[in-house]
Amino acid sequence: MNATPPRSKETVVVLLAAGEGRRFGALKQLAQIDGEPMVRRVARTLLRLHRPLLVMTGAGADAVAAALAGLPATCVPNPDWRDGLGASLGAGIRAVRDRFPDATAALVCLADHPLLDARALEMMFERHAQDPTRVFAADHAGEPGPPVLFPADCFPELAAWRGAEGAQAWLRRQDLRVERMSLDVTDVDTPADLDRVQQQLAYPLPKQKQAHS
Repeated sequence: MNATPPRSKETVVVLLAAGEGRRFGALKQLAQIDGEPMVRRVARTLLRLHRPLLVMTGAGADAVAAALAGLPATCVPNPDWRDGLGASLGAGIRAVRDRFPDATAALVCLADHPLLDARALEMMFERHAQDPTRVFAADHAGEPGPPVLFPADCFPELAAWRGAEGAQAWLRRQDLRVERMSLDVTDVDTPADLDRVQQQLAYPLPKQKQAHS
């Protein structure tokens, strides 16, 4: 599972799964959803995109890697995971540059978004092919956030990203080139969030028709 994947001129997917889950009270990557760890559920969704998948690990790295056993994903330990989400983002982009120097973009996702839909993410790739200079981000109540598809020209700045904050400040500065897209970005930050996800999966709401512009 941890063998270096072949080089790719396509989009590489990065799954950030390094946090210790302070608000959750445990490693939420390993929280069970429908009988499997949340990180494995998210990874399986991302593998449906048929792109290389890098999983950034930190807290409980061995346990997270074990939860992904048998999946064609590459675990990349981030020694600076304690510095926060920004440090994992920077490490993830550096891993893409090192392993896939010809990659056109990186799709960065979080391990605590268990309701992601592969088809919705595939639409990001389709828009990237149509407009490769733009940044595509999920719409979080009017604000851009993860998952985010970053074109390769963003890599130099993002590879140096540090600290606890994710890319929201960077996305705000790049507002004119950011396109927000509708995705299910339900966060699991607390056990109560996990309960709501479990209830939603047990009793799914009817899908609404999406308007097309």
